[in-house]
Amino acid sequence: MPLLSLIVLGIGIGAAATAWTELKTIDRSGRITGPVVLAQSDKLRELSEQTLRQSAARAERTEAAENAERENQEVRPEREPDTALSIAGGAPEPDNAPRLRIVLDPGHGGEGLKDEQELGAIYRDTYEKYLTLEIAEAMREELSQYGNVEVFMTRDTDRALTLKERAAYAESVGGDLLVSLHLNASLEHNFYGSEVFVSAFEYFHARGAGVGESILKQLTDYGFVSKGVKTRLGSKGADYYGIIRECKSLGIPALIVEHGYMDEDSDWARMNTQEALENLGRRDAAGLAAYFGLEKGSVLSKLPAIEEEIPAVPVRPDTTPPEEVWYKKERQTDGRFLITLHGVERESRVMYYDYSTDGGETYGGLQLWGTGETVRFTMNLTGEEQLVFRVYNNYELRTETSG
Repeated sequence: MPLLSLIVLGIGIGAAATAWTELKTIDRSGRITGPVVLAQSDKLRELSEQTLRQSAARAERTEAAENAERENQEVRPEREPDTALSIAGGAPEPDNAPRLRIVLDPGHGGEGLKDEQELGAIYRDTYEKYLTLEIAEAMREELSQYGNVEVFMTRDTDRALTLKERAAYAESVGGDLLVSLHLNASLEHNFYGSEVFVSAFEYFHARGAGVGESILKQLTDYGFVSKGVKTRLGSKGADYYGIIRECKSLGIPALIVEHGYMDEDSDWARMNTQEALENLGRRDAAGLAAYFGLEKGSVLSKLPAIEEEIPAVPVRPDTTPPEEVWYKKERQTDGRFLITLHGVERESRVMYYDYSTDGGETYGGLQLWGTGETVRFTMNLTGEEQLVFRVYNNYELRTETSG
């Protein structure tokens, strides 16, 4: 889960708010965001024990398969030219066919029951680490049906790995790209949508952003809202997220796919079953395959050329909330009020809005903004309400206005 940095702007006098404070939580660069229930219920313990047994069985099968493979092929720590690719049931491969080595990184993992880094998010009696593994396995299975690709996984059991170890593994197998798979959650349990984080620098940005946009298209076709491809920088100007930073140091582009929010009902409905998780993995695979021009069941002698725009300067994240935020209300002939809500976002885009009728004590759900600088909607009001509106960009920074 990415770090959520919610900019909470105080209620201003008149049309727009001006004062603001910053709230931060710990995130996926080592830990997670949001309220985490560490006290384990009986249901959680039962789920953990069951999953560990399944992971152990899967590990035994994987080890047996790897041992059998080692008898016929030496594992190379560095990439060398190859002339053979394997597709289940596929035709003979062309000589010297190009191959991509894709490393899938199921987020989190580890047998501890109190380690936030290992568990990931905990919502609905479910651990993020189990769900990301299911998505990765489905993605691996789907990608194996395409030619010109080899798929590796940083983990295929419930085991702990540091971010440095994950990147080192990607280098050891000659990885061309690492895709880190995650699920999201937010501090106020109100955000929804899919987003991708990539490096802010040069080729690493171009490759990550290209693949990320292609995956997001698949996820939005499934019904998720796209929050876009984004970057984040640390205090020293380097990529903030450890897996992206560690991979970049080894020359490997990496991206983090946040499929949706475990703590939001509409997103959860697209990941709450085995079938739904497998669907996410297949869509991730389809997005990646589309970007590289891979064909299912076929090995191409040459992959299509990809036009990538390499940024000359770092692609910096948006660090400021929406501007020029104001609203007005107009009584209509039917007694309702027409609300016009305005907001400008020059660095990214306005993403959501919500409102309160009790001076900010409670808020309704987040509504999608649209494409322009204003949204209009009607409300049934007495005229005595204390209205507060909040306008958010896709970096989850917000501005409040009341009056």
